[in-house]
Amino acid sequence: MSVKDVSATKQRIIDAARAEFADHGLAGARIDRIATTAKASKERLYAYYGDKESLFHAILDDDFGRFLNAVPFDADDLPGYAVTLFDDLRATPHVQRLMLWGQLQGQAARIRQQSDANPQWNARLEAVRESQASRVIGASWDPADVLSVIFGIVSSWVVTPGSDGNADLDPDVLETRRAIVRESVASILRG
Repeated sequence: MSVKDVSATKQRIIDAARAEFADHGLAGARIDRIATTAKASKERLYAYYGDKESLFHAILDDDFGRFLNAVPFDADDLPGYAVTLFDDLRATPHVQRLMLWGQLQGQAARIRQQSDANPQWNARLEAVRESQASRVIGASWDPADVLSVIFGIVSSWVVTPGSDGNADLDPDVLETRRAIVRESVASILRG
């Protein structure tokens, strides 16, 4: 098998696994469905990724990196960052679902280790500290809590029981939610 074929097969497996894990989580995902969707053998999948949990980790790692790279971070404009993050997660709902599945299925410590080891994550925490020192953000907040609260606000319509998951929104509803995100973050983090 050529390098190009291997690369294409690995990408098909990753794409199929991403959809499977986003829909069913780690426990509910099935290797048979991933292999069938990817047009790859189960043996090839195991050869490339080991087991189902390792494949799930590969997806989480890839999406966490994409998540950090997708939205420019500005600690001096956290309301603007939150709205851009809201828009990005609406455009890539599988990322939010995968992170939630990861939390629900015992991957929280691993996700925390991954963020703690990521230079971009640490740069965000440092930028929040600098904004706190210049009194743009209230000084009583732990920088990690600042980012957690923003993510919580942005995820509100996905995790709230009975909510619509931010899918198929009327443009007026979307603008109202964007305003709620902006105003909430501004109000909560005001110094």
